[in-house]
Amino acid sequence: MKRVLIISYYWPPAGGISIIRPLKLAKYLRKSGWEPVICTAKNAHYPFEDEDGLRDIPKDLEIIKVPIVEPYEAYKKLTGQKEKSALADVIQNAPKRSFLHKLSVWIRGNFFIPDARCLWIKPALKELTAYLKTHPVDAIITTGPPHSVNRLGYLLKKKYHLPWLADFQDPWTQVDYYQHFKISSWAHKRHRKMENQVFNHADLITIVSESWKTDLQSIGAKDVKVIPLGFDPEDFQTKVSTDESFTLTHLGLLGKDRNPNTLLKVISRICSENKVFASKFRLQLVGVVNEELKRQVLELNISRQVIYKNQVSRKESLRLMQSSQLLLLLLNNAKNVSGRIPGKVFEYFGAQRPILSIGPKGTDVENILIDSNVGENIGYDDAFQLKKFLLDRFELFCTSKIKFVDNHLYDYSHQQVSATFALHLENITEK
Repeated sequence: MKRVLIISYYWPPAGGISIIRPLKLAKYLRKSGWEPVICTAKNAHYPFEDEDGLRDIPKDLEIIKVPIVEPYEAYKKLTGQKEKSALADVIQNAPKRSFLHKLSVWIRGNFFIPDARCLWIKPALKELTAYLKTHPVDAIITTGPPHSVNRLGYLLKKKYHLPWLADFQDPWTQVDYYQHFKISSWAHKRHRKMENQVFNHADLITIVSESWKTDLQSIGAKDVKVIPLGFDPEDFQTKVSTDESFTLTHLGLLGKDRNPNTLLKVISRICSENKVFASKFRLQLVGVVNEELKRQVLELNISRQVIYKNQVSRKESLRLMQSSQLLLLLLNNAKNVSGRIPGKVFEYFGAQRPILSIGPKGTDVENILIDSNVGENIGYDDAFQLKKFLLDRFELFCTSKIKFVDNHLYDYSHQQVSATFALHLENITEK
């Protein structure tokens, strides 16, 4: 069996969606004739840990762990952030942005290039150089962000000339939060130089959506293939009863750039007009929620209809998805949102509950919802359609007729996604 080295910063016990790609590759690649070897960070600063992911790791999987030094712990102490704050929450949603906070963010963007895990590149390169001398592999997959991982892939490619697939779960310089780091022109040039080195030396670039493929090609990437994120049917084998309330559930970090202002106003209006709806409806927000949204809930007098839950384990998040009447997807209001297909979309597919997506028209998310017939995408400020959607689904709820149509979803299973990776590995090793 051929061997592939998979390099990923995220690995159990890390929680959240970022571990899913490498974890499921490790689980399913063997079915397609590839033996995975994992290289990951030791003692990494994960904002959320969840041991549920450990059960997916094959018992005899070879894992190389390289110690990492990260600046986040020191940064959070200096700026008064919670120890387990997520990076996106620290950067975008800090309630009071002091001079020290702004300076720290600027330093992060201009001196830690490509990202704050860059201090891991040198020791990981040294460890893998020693390993590969006695444990050859047939190919390498790097999956980021953090894009320090793809930087490491470039350095290994230069050294060993091994077939290399660079996987982008998010873009690098085109990602929405890139602008929050106040990156100077000279730092941007360094980012672009490193990014182009990946584009020019990887045997294949993969990205998770068609729009982002076009975006990468617009800045120099040549051989780019789309491999979507996915879901694992085995994660959804436990039977779960749906809620007695008319629940609309959002899971994950909810930053200011995804505040559903119009939706909240629509909910408030319907509740004031329809007492039955008000008694049955619940908006369930699972994960970190920004304070601005909480204030709006109070002002609109819908606190009784909104349930806040702190970040939960993956096992519990899957149960909440399956038990909800409807699932909510909120696209962030950013320039490159057309290509963003959050990983939770595919988890929602696995939960087999209808999806309400709120975001621009014509996005890749809207296209995938139309193709699979599992939900509807409505514009941020389209109050009329949001009200119609909620009332139509509430009528179905009252008559026990909310259904889920399972249409062409096998293509998004992790087993199929892993088979696609295996096919690309075969192609680049035969060049």
